[in-house]
Amino acid sequence: MTSAAHIGRVGALAVALGIGSAVFAGHAWADDAGSSTASTSASAKSASSSAGDTTAKGPKARTAPARTDRAERPRRFGKAGTSATADGAESNAETPADKPTSKRPSWKKPDTTRTTTRAAADSSADTSETSTEPAVRPARAEVVSPDPAAPTRPSRLTPLRAAQETAPPARPVERPVVKAVVEVARSMVDWAHQKADAGQGQTAPPPFLWALMSVARRELESLSQTRASRSAATNLTTEATASAAVSAAAVTPYSPWLNPQVSPSTNFVSWVTGGYSYGDPLKANTVDRFSVWGTDVGTMWDNGMVDDPTTPWNEHQVLIAVGDTFSGPNMTGRHIFNTLFRSSDTDLSDGITIPNGEWFTGNYFGGAPLDGPVNARPIINPEKWLPNSVTMIPTAGVSVDVPVTKDTPFGTIQYVSYMSVSKWGSAGRWTTNYSAIGYSVDNGENFTIDPKSIRTNSFLSGNKNFQQSAFVKGDDGYIYMYGTPNGRQGAAYLSRVAPEDILDPSKYEYYKAAKTSWFGSSPASWVKGNPSAATAIIGKSGGFLGFTKPGYTVSEMSVQYNDYLGKYIVLYGDQNNSIVMRTADSPEGVWSDATVLMTQQSGGIYAPMLHPWSPSTLGTGSDLYFNLSLWSSYNVMLMHTDLTKV
Repeated sequence: MTSAAHIGRVGALAVALGIGSAVFAGHAWADDAGSSTASTSASAKSASSSAGDTTAKGPKARTAPARTDRAERPRRFGKAGTSATADGAESNAETPADKPTSKRPSWKKPDTTRTTTRAAADSSADTSETSTEPAVRPARAEVVSPDPAAPTRPSRLTPLRAAQETAPPARPVERPVVKAVVEVARSMVDWAHQKADAGQGQTAPPPFLWALMSVARRELESLSQTRASRSAATNLTTEATASAAVSAAAVTPYSPWLNPQVSPSTNFVSWVTGGYSYGDPLKANTVDRFSVWGTDVGTMWDNGMVDDPTTPWNEHQVLIAVGDTFSGPNMTGRHIFNTLFRSSDTDLSDGITIPNGEWFTGNYFGGAPLDGPVNARPIINPEKWLPNSVTMIPTAGVSVDVPVTKDTPFGTIQYVSYMSVSKWGSAGRWTTNYSAIGYSVDNGENFTIDPKSIRTNSFLSGNKNFQQSAFVKGDDGYIYMYGTPNGRQGAAYLSRVAPEDILDPSKYEYYKAAKTSWFGSSPASWVKGNPSAATAIIGKSGGFLGFTKPGYTVSEMSVQYNDYLGKYIVLYGDQNNSIVMRTADSPEGVWSDATVLMTQQSGGIYAPMLHPWSPSTLGTGSDLYFNLSLWSSYNVMLMHTDLTKV
């Protein structure tokens, strides 16, 4: 389409130049089918002379073949195959067969290897013979590509490794047709300027012709400059893109991917756990400080406390609960089912800082609960009266304000929902014994499992749909708990409960969505004490081909109210292992279609857990931060999404 635009523009100039030339010369004519015998003879003689002259200049003419692959286009006036007469009558006369066909020059790309031969032939031509045809401007020499064997200029970029070397910029696409048309029009302009130069004793050309020539030259020069600037812009864009990728990797230490910007909206920030050492010793470095080489999930919530300025630490913290934890690489060494980290970091743009642990100091605000100077300890342990578990993984957490008493000295209680895994299956599949809620009155230092909170995983009970959880506080005083089945193949369901009854499943109300069928319709409702009444509100929808759309299945989800958007948002992994986001005006929805924040990445990503202090959550900006687990490294990293680009 670009070539067509150029040809149309230059073609219009060529027509204008033809009209201008005719006006300047004072006469013009068109060949007629009924030309005289003398004219025919002269034409034949000229053709014979041209055939025998090897130094004849200018391209040969060729006859344009008639199109036979489609029907003739209907004319604007009259029927196809007819012509309209002056009085409106139609004539069925066909175009005469002996009418001469139009001819146009056949242009070829200049061949630089023939420049010397043509110059020698031109110099040997008879200069005494005068030609009545306008001189054709010699074709410009074609720019010869550099020798591939010649050494190339070293790249200005210094790649981090061989895989990061930038590719050479793409060569601009040549358009021979555009180039040919430009050269023809340029030759006409030059010839017209020569004719317009009035010699001594000649009449000066009309101002109209001068104006026409000036406009034509400006248009041609503008066209040439535009094509040159596009080629330069292509080279600069290619180099800038490669430079940005390498620079981003250089300023983002330990990025698991070559380009930390995994999508237009989302990028890697830093590691939260693992043996990564940054300039700030309180970032990551969990091997030396907590004997945590690898872990996953990292669900987060605000502990709900108010900082006491008279103490040396900040009581207002974000609590980060993680799952299976190992002290050695590749899931070796000491294995604990779970643990917890604490942070008061409010600037998330460069990562999350976690203070060092407090061993034997009685401080409940250190970086993690410890059972040794540098050993993080589990926060939820298996009980003898519970079924055997291969692990116990926290999936959600929430704090509830309570009066300050002897039993609740900090005025808050921390609640963690976890799943007891009985066995692991194939990728993305596992089986749970039950889910339950533990509570802590000492800022997550110790948790107690309440037997009433246990939801046994049984196909006969709706509790099977609440084996993994996500908490969010509503503006109506309820705590909303979302649930999904074990594994990553299910949908999300919803329940709600008063904060004081959070440990008692019989006090929960379950959301039953509105339903319309041939037998009638029923409005949406909340059903108390019956988890089987809950209907899926996120995922497993979209009709027969719903599984082809993002967000069809729901796994390891996290929900918040986002003040920047003025909506509730949910993040989760779907059937393609993409991280998707949905929004809604209320906890029960209707939820929007899924938006993909990032597709599956090398190494395997899962468990996007929203940070409660993201600027967009607090209403101070558009930045959204969340934890994300990477299976290949088996650690938790902090990700960032710019909601203005979603």
